[in-house]
This record gives sequence, C-alpha cells and structure tokens, in this order.
Amino acid sequence: INFALGLLGLIAVIIILIGGFKWMTAGGNEDKVTESKKMMTQGIIGLVIVLAAWGIAKFVIETALNMTTT
Repeated sequence: INFALGLLGLIAVIIILIGGFKWMTAGGNEDKVTESKKMMTQGIIGLVIVLAAWGIAKFVIETALNMTTT
C-alpha cells in the first residue's frame, strides 16, 4: 500500500511541476496560464486525496493489527 500510494503521490507532484513549468514558459498567453493553473490545481487535489487515502489505510491497518493481538 505504501509503495502504490507513494507512486501516486510522486505522479501528483510531477503533475504540479509540469503545470508550473508550463506557467513559466507561457510567455503571457492567458490560455496557457489558465491551463497550467488548472493542471496545478488538479495535481494538488490529487496529492490531498493520496495523503488522505494513506492516512485512512494506515489507521485501518493499525486498528486491525491491534484487534488481532489483543
């Protein structure tokens, strides 16, 4: 689970970086700036979802392990 969510988190960070690069190279073109802002927003939302999924999975696994040992 950690590997899969880590990979998804890495992909989200790469999407954010690509959006930032597109914004830097937009040259003042408003359409490209809007597209890159949208891409960065989607990357941030994806990162938040991955982090929430990791937290929930960790909680569930730890709770299940504690129930079996008790």
